[in-house]
Amino acid sequence: AQELAPSFDSLAGARLGIRRDRTWRSFEIFADEIERLARERGAVADVVRFDAGPRIGAPEVESTRIVEFASGVDAAIVGLGT
Repeated sequence: AQELAPSFDSLAGARLGIRRDRTWRSFEIFADEIERLARERGAVADVVRFDAGPRIGAPEVESTRIVEFASGVDAAIVGLGT
């Protein structure tokens, strides 16, 4: 089993990454609201959106995109965990 990433006491000053998935409408609504609240409340330094795209193509290209996204943020929301 993979270990969970360490939790944050605060996201103040952090770059928050949010995965975008246009095929999952409920997550889009959730992600938009989280971004709005984080920006409105000044809870983060920046919000970075990652568009998952159609997920058709070379897996190594997708992996590179994901690594670039992950390395550019301090914390990320990538799903609802449902």
